[in-house]
Amino acid sequence: MKVRTDDRPDAVVLGVDGEIDGLTAPRLRAAIDAAYEQLDGRPLVVDLTDVTFLGSPGLQVLLDSAREAVHHRGFETLRIVVDHTRPVVRPIELTGLDAVLTLFHSVTDALDG
Repeated sequence: MKVRTDDRPDAVVLGVDGEIDGLTAPRLRAAIDAAYEQLDGRPLVVDLTDVTFLGSPGLQVLLDSAREAVHHRGFETLRIVVDHTRPVVRPIELTGLDAVLTLFHSVTDALDG
């Protein structure tokens, strides 16, 4: 898994490529934590459109990070871009997290909020 950070004037966008599983989920968590520290009032967008596998550890990172955004960091939400990528959307829907997470179909939609 690779995470690239795009520090824009209007948001911080994390682009994630590859598989998010038990081995890589801690790196995603670390990248999200690091991004929280540089937001300065801007939204955080996590773009998962290039993810090829999303396992339960990755789902847990997304859920924990979304909760932290609201309850501990004071942000309105963590914006997650899923597109229609079946390896990402399917586990989110099966676990019911689509009712909890704030999902968007593109980075542009997420930035428009």
